Amino acid sequence: MSEDQGSIKSSGLSIALIVLGFLVISLLALVVFVDPITIQPDLTLTATLATGTPQPTPTEVELLPSPVVNIDGIAILGGVMALLLLAAVYREILIHKRAEKKK
Repeated sequence: MSEDQGSIKSSGLSIALIVLGFLVISLLALVVFVDPITIQPDLTLTATLATGTPQPTPTEVELLPSPVVNIDGIAILGGVMALLLLAAVYREILIHKRAEKKK
């Protein structure tokens, strides 16, 4: 009875790891293929609220850079590390299954 429960637990764990792997791969694809939303600061509204009188709109040279930082590289490396970890855990599950069969 306990051997059946052990095999059910290990097969359920391997299925869960495969599902997590697909989830990580889909999130990596989302990071790589989806373009981020660009945020443009509204400088005219800020100038109007601060002084009470409308200020002239700044030219293209005076526009501030977008405050959003590109973190694609960090997300991709994190996803690759998660996949490596899942592969190592799955390898250990397979080794444990083989050791159980030999007993």
